[in-house]
Amino acid sequence: MTAITLPTSPIEPLNQIIAVLQQLRHRLPFADEELAHHAHLQAMLVEQQKQSAAALAAWRSALAARWECEVRAQRLYTRVRRQVLALPDAEKAYMPLFESEVGSGTLTAQDLLHSLRRLTAVLSIIQPPPPFAEQALTDLKAIASELQAAIIHTDRCDEERRRMQAEQRLLLELCHRAYQRTRHRIAEHLSE
Repeated sequence: MTAITLPTSPIEPLNQIIAVLQQLRHRLPFADEELAHHAHLQAMLVEQQKQSAAALAAWRSALAARWECEVRAQRLYTRVRRQVLALPDAEKAYMPLFESEVGSGTLTAQDLLHSLRRLTAVLSIIQPPPPFAEQALTDLKAIASELQAAIIHTDRCDEERRRMQAEQRLLLELCHRAYQRTRHRIAEHLSE
């Protein structure tokens, strides 16, 4: 999912064909042209691998930060929800507002964000406001904002990681085709 696995390093075939071209340079009229092409592909592949590794590391870091935020958000949500439901007559008055969440199992980050916002709305309409309402509203708004930013950042990093994977697949295919084409040219020339 996060990395392309190959039986050997993708740079190995390029190194091999470059070594062959250098050995046969005096016998192949196209050796310099092919060497330049493969050296360029090799440089592109090395750079792309660095960019891909950086994108993967950024995505993993963003994901870890988002998970930490989700844990804090879930804890706050659970605590404030319990406080709301502990209010007199809360079971009748407020439980229907939470029914869609009951039994939903594991929440996604987006689900949790919606739940935080719903809880914020419920807490803001309670009259008279309970003693914990002001601080809870401040905390809920802050964690919802933090979670939303973490979701956006993680999504952007994932998009960049996927883009790098797609580029890597294309470049690897290009390298493979160039390798095969050059091998074919060498074989044809040597058989003449």
